Amino acid sequence: MFANPATYTAEFGYFDMGLGGINIGVQNIGLKYDRFFRFNEYGQPVAMDLDQGLKSLHRNNFVNTSVDFDIFHCGRRTRHGFFTYSHRFREIESFHYNKDMMALLLQGNANFLGEEHPAVVKLGVAARAWQEFNLGYQMCLDYHWNIGFRVKFLMGYADGKSRQLGATLVTDPDSYALTLTGGLDARATLPYEIDYVDGTFKIKDGRFNIMNLMKNYGGGIDLGAEYRFNDEFGVDAAINDLGLIHWNNFSMRLTGDVKDGGSLYHDGAFVFSGLTEEQVQGMIDDPHYLGAFVDSLSQYYDIQSEHLKGYFTGLNTSVMVRGYWDVTEENRFAAQLWGRYNGLRFQPALTLAYNGAFSDQFDVVATYTMMPGSYANLGVGLSANLGGLLVYVASNNVFGFLNPANASNLNVQFGISFTGADRVKRSERLVMQ
Repeated sequence: MFANPATYTAEFGYFDMGLGGINIGVQNIGLKYDRFFRFNEYGQPVAMDLDQGLKSLHRNNFVNTSVDFDIFHCGRRTRHGFFTYSHRFREIESFHYNKDMMALLLQGNANFLGEEHPAVVKLGVAARAWQEFNLGYQMCLDYHWNIGFRVKFLMGYADGKSRQLGATLVTDPDSYALTLTGGLDARATLPYEIDYVDGTFKIKDGRFNIMNLMKNYGGGIDLGAEYRFNDEFGVDAAINDLGLIHWNNFSMRLTGDVKDGGSLYHDGAFVFSGLTEEQVQGMIDDPHYLGAFVDSLSQYYDIQSEHLKGYFTGLNTSVMVRGYWDVTEENRFAAQLWGRYNGLRFQPALTLAYNGAFSDQFDVVATYTMMPGSYANLGVGLSANLGGLLVYVASNNVFGFLNPANASNLNVQFGISFTGADRVKRSERLVMQ
């Protein structure tokens, strides 16, 4: 139902609280510990292999996480449709980094010599947490058409996103002098008022006030439709989380750039040609000299903060298109193309699925999902309707649980709901009108 508000619901009604629906997802397209080690015959790491690990990285890598938690959810059938209401807590985070960053950290700058081969470090961070109150309606127009929608009132909790975050390091192939340029531009809204003073973040008031959430308000809508060609074939499509949040509570912007802090500044860049003999000797003789020297380098990078009156952000919009084939009343095959904007870029996925229903009490789902950087995801879902108690658990990568540290994609969903009346078969759904 959350994938498509036009989805037909078999029950007369349902409600759940607390454990009604929990969805946790992690994607890690990049660092995997087994790529950076050599293992013996017992599967124990015996040596690091940085070259092998770096070769396994993509040009652009990312870590995405998401959590959807149903605080309260209920639905009730009427003569011509089905009403739903839900209160959900949601969050989504995304961190992107490129291969040059890891190569520079692990191998140094020896592989980046000359202006033609600079080390270009690119990072991206986006995170958001919010609550939403949804009111939805699903209706069967006729034998062929189902439509549905959900309207949302949103209360933002926290938001942050980098517009610019990275650096370029050029190493002179003759003198090995380092020339560094880079910038920072990010904005954020937090539950507490924070100031940035002398390189330190300070919380002005640590008391949480729930009324502050009302200052970060927004709205959205989910739209869906389903068309049945006949008793066997059909297609459906949906667009979810189409809307905006106005962030207006303790909003701030951070900007940073290289500045003229002394003799190491040249033409908009920080230029480091090495340490003099006196500087090296000073670090050896005086333990405080090194700390003072490092502190002096901070003078070459200027970070400024400013409080914002507020700004708008779009939601993490997702789209879905699906086609299905009902071989029998109890057996369905489907193909689904889905994608979501995670805050930094659009993330697509293609899923092939089988759904089997048994005795109107048990459902089994088997899936195969492909997405960029993760092409081997076999999923399984199970649900049981036990006399008014509906229990379900599902994952899109069951083998990821055997080795989660190296899984590229791992998602789990589970929940418990209370349902009313017997389930209605798909072929009998129009009788409910």
